[in-house]
Amino acid sequence: MFKAGIVIVVFAAVVLFSGNFLAAADKNAQPTDETMCIPMGTITLKPPEGATVKRTPVEFPHSTHFNFTCRTCHHKWTATEKVKSCMTAGCHSLAKLPPAGSQKAADATIRTRYYKNAFHGLCIKCHKKIKAKNQLLAASTQLLEEKPSPVGPTGCVKCHPKGE
Repeated sequence: MFKAGIVIVVFAAVVLFSGNFLAAADKNAQPTDETMCIPMGTITLKPPEGATVKRTPVEFPHSTHFNFTCRTCHHKWTATEKVKSCMTAGCHSLAKLPPAGSQKAADATIRTRYYKNAFHGLCIKCHKKIKAKNQLLAASTQLLEEKPSPVGPTGCVKCHPKGE
């Protein structure tokens, strides 16, 4: 009786897993709502419509940031819906700040909705934090288990190369 139970469990597991492997191997299969599509290459970050720009768009290497959680950057993502662009209305879609000294310009929410403040505040702040941590690791005299992390750019032209 015990052997029959094991055979049934093993058979059920083989059927269950082989179906999943076959579905995953089908290159023509259409993604379902549960499929999470993650851009693997470079994403061009452009300012929102109506923004006056002085620098080139940023070529963002998305796949080099996979050691962070998705919510590090996509802070409003609830994991139940598709990830939206940062330029989605109401997120960081403000093309320009209200005039300096105005009540709206003083509002922290308005300042973070301004696309430049959002990207510069998040990206550069994170890169500077990593750089400072690496400097502490390098100055340490102890044997370290942790390796220094690659540091992203903290200056303008590394992200915004001069246009041709």
